[in-house]
Amino acid sequence: MILAAPAAADYPMFHADAARTGVASTPGPLNGTLLWSAETDEFSDGSPAVHDGRVYIPTWSDMNFTDNDPMGLVCCDAATGAVLWTNELGGAATGSVSGTAVADGKVYVGGTDGRLYAVDAFSGAALWSSDQIDTTGYFGLSSSPLVYEGTVYALSASDGVLHAFTPEGTESWSFPTGGSVGYFTSPAAADGKVFVAGNGSGLFCINASTHAAVWSATLPTAVKSTPVVSDGKVYVTTADCLYALDTATGTEEWNAPITGTFSTPAVSADTVIAGTSTGIRAYNASTGAALWTFASAQVSVSPVIAGDLAYFATNEETGTVYAVDIATGAGAWSYILPSPGDGAWASFYMSSPAVSDGVLYIGAENNRFYAFGTEKPGPDVIWDGTVTLTGTTFAFTPSNNASASYTINRTTDLGALDAAATAGGFTFNASDAWYATYGSFMLEDIDGIANEDWTQENARSWSIFINGAAAPTGIGANDLHDGDRLTFSYCPTDPVTWAPLIDQAAYVVSIDVDVAEAAVETPSLGDGQRGGFVLAEVDAAAEESGWYVVVVSGTNAAGEGIAGTGTVRLNGGEMVAVPVLVAVPAQVSAGTYTLYAGIYRLEDYPAGLISHSGGSECVVS
Repeated sequence: MILAAPAAADYPMFHADAARTGVASTPGPLNGTLLWSAETDEFSDGSPAVHDGRVYIPTWSDMNFTDNDPMGLVCCDAATGAVLWTNELGGAATGSVSGTAVADGKVYVGGTDGRLYAVDAFSGAALWSSDQIDTTGYFGLSSSPLVYEGTVYALSASDGVLHAFTPEGTESWSFPTGGSVGYFTSPAAADGKVFVAGNGSGLFCINASTHAAVWSATLPTAVKSTPVVSDGKVYVTTADCLYALDTATGTEEWNAPITGTFSTPAVSADTVIAGTSTGIRAYNASTGAALWTFASAQVSVSPVIAGDLAYFATNEETGTVYAVDIATGAGAWSYILPSPGDGAWASFYMSSPAVSDGVLYIGAENNRFYAFGTEKPGPDVIWDGTVTLTGTTFAFTPSNNASASYTINRTTDLGALDAAATAGGFTFNASDAWYATYGSFMLEDIDGIANEDWTQENARSWSIFINGAAAPTGIGANDLHDGDRLTFSYCPTDPVTWAPLIDQAAYVVSIDVDVAEAAVETPSLGDGQRGGFVLAEVDAAAEESGWYVVVVSGTNAAGEGIAGTGTVRLNGGEMVAVPVLVAVPAQVSAGTYTLYAGIYRLEDYPAGLISHSGGSECVVS
């Protein structure tokens, strides 16, 4: 099977975008196939970001205070989970529970020491850190950084101050909300305005240019979630309600009772999906009317919408990742973490899922980080079988030069492809355009599937592999040996190295090579009559000169058999057409017979079959 490859689309910050809508740019996995899981030295509780084939994962202490393992910001290969680097932020005692944000080659993340950090996205080198802006114990700066119109924003939970930094680390301005705010709530932005919770139950809209408040609203109880901005409304949850406010005035549009958690709602088109202590709930974004409920254990992470599915995970002893249909709330798939035993939990606490190019990434409190993807079908197989070759030659005419004829060794890749095409009933073409320079041909098409224009992005062409390794030369110059596996893959190439990307192959021809001391081709048959003969003609060849017996035999559907033999002297490397009369007894039934050819050394016959051919049909009347 081939699994979905990541990194074609990014997920650059917590909840997908600056407005914190939680809507990924590409659909997510359609089933719960686990692509990989990577061990993390500490808990991966911060929300990851995905950019340019890399996943950025905040980690903090797993409560084992004797191991002194590194924590902070971990970078993994998005395709394999291999750890590329770890930045320990402020030192061995500093981790992170905030989400990450990636922009212009920098990764921004909050530290448990209350500082905002900037790290080089490629090398992992530390670039700068702010002063301590959040004095909250334990979590430190839990706000997920926001990158919006060239400014980096972070919200301090300890005093409710919104801080604005340049990408170089200079604090350019700040906005005090008047008091502390709940852990994990983060700023959002849209249409030149920044939306932020503060002073416990307050919600503020700030002009990003003038840094002045446009409006503020006070809710009945403390804000729990990050604000979400969509289609003229800003959505936020408290411990007991989901609110929708007008983005222009802060006027309440509607509210719906929920048991709110730290979970931030996701909004797509006219649907709002909110995590609660008893599962997730969907509401009409315009009216607040309840649409459906999916019951589960507590949801602390923030759901993500990708395509037609919403993804979330539960905070319980053995956490579960769920995918549900956003239209109906019906479950699509789920994945339950294995229990660690000994009373320990393996939960999804605050690592909200990130979805990029069909892959879902999420961390858990079991020292593991997970990637889920959709299992995809492999390439279309044009032919997969065995050919028997001998040390003979054959004449080959290139597709671009009908007047040319080349003598080709049968035990080459070209010889094997020619034999497979005959056996499989498909065609191929190769050009001699570079034969004078390289002594090989250029494979142009197989079964009518031609190479694409190599100057175009992701152009596909036929590549040759022998035993899994790229062939060293063009077709016709690669010698084969008994037991080789020859593969022709129709795939794109890496734009930098030009290496064939066989995991993206659309078509494949696979040939197992049997190099025999003698071989026969599928017999050419005439029809016959009972009490008479069927005339067969068999091409036979041998590596060594000598006398050989060619047998043609087979049966009808009822198992009635007919057979004939021919004796021939073969010169080494020579292909000879051997006529064989197949006797048809008068007692057998009329109908269709399938006949095969086999070859023996004369001195070994009837034991010692060297090789046999495929079958062909004749009609006995």
